[in-house]
Amino acid sequence: MGGVSNSLSTKEYKSAYLLYGSESYLRVFYKNALKRALVNEGDNLNYSYFEGQQTDANEVVSLLETMPFMADYRVVIVENSGWFSKAGSDSEDEGKSSGSKSDALADTIKNLPENTIVIFSEEKIDKRSKLFKAIQSKGIAEEFSEQTDDQLAKWLFNMAKAEGKNIDSKTAYYLVSECGKDMTLLQNEMSKLLAWSLEKDSITIEDVDTVCTHQINNKIFDMITAIALHKQKEALRLYYDLLTLRESPFHILSLLVRQYTQMYTVKDGLNKGVPATQIASYISTPDWVVKKIIDQVRRMNIADIKRNLEACAKADEDIKRGDLGDMMSVELLIISCSM
Repeated sequence: MGGVSNSLSTKEYKSAYLLYGSESYLRVFYKNALKRALVNEGDNLNYSYFEGQQTDANEVVSLLETMPFMADYRVVIVENSGWFSKAGSDSEDEGKSSGSKSDALADTIKNLPENTIVIFSEEKIDKRSKLFKAIQSKGIAEEFSEQTDDQLAKWLFNMAKAEGKNIDSKTAYYLVSECGKDMTLLQNEMSKLLAWSLEKDSITIEDVDTVCTHQINNKIFDMITAIALHKQKEALRLYYDLLTLRESPFHILSLLVRQYTQMYTVKDGLNKGVPATQIASYISTPDWVVKKIIDQVRRMNIADIKRNLEACAKADEDIKRGDLGDMMSVELLIISCSM
């Protein structure tokens, strides 16, 4: 994968790591891999964990300035602090005083000893921040973004291979198209497929249809079609069906964003006369999926798709800021887009 993967394979560790980006599965995977490599099991003296925006930067600084006790490393992990995401909040060109808490943390990171390691995991960051630049100068800042269909298909192939099974590319792409790009969900679906095909050598499309929750994406597709046709009651019924299937509203929202993003690209390509096969290649999506999307966008104009995509972004922001509950936010989104 890059810098973090290289550290783990060579066992040559940096003093600071920042794992950031929208793909939470990979951030969690590499955070846990670093922890296993650096922290002795049960060692609570030399390992500290913080989570959330209420994390005290002064406490983190104090720990980073404390030498490890009878261990190779002192390790501090900080998740979802929000310290990196406030645009310009402590950037060097914003004129903030050097005495701020984040500046003190950045200065501490720049002077970390080799036996102290700090690991940050954040979804959103501002690369202008002094803290980000401190990580870059002392260690590794690596982005983990949503994976392409090709990357996910290869990942699924390797997962199956590790268990002595085979999954061909067509089936792997089908699994991604039906279940979405959420790697945590895909891992769960693959675990079910591996258990289902215990007595078989290969995983097939028929197995995916039998075992996996592919109906979720179908309902998302149908929901967007109902929204486009202004069939509000139908769209809401499909939403409630997904909630009954115990899908989280936030996951439903992420699937809506993914679908609208693909629709926007496909509609824009069609408007410019780009062939369907070329559009499919551009968005790393099988031809047959693009053909389904083409049928869907014929009844929509690109302005409506863009408006709905922006409404999804607003709903996401409202949920993350705590302005609205996730269930209510997605329900209001569906009502607004289908009016």
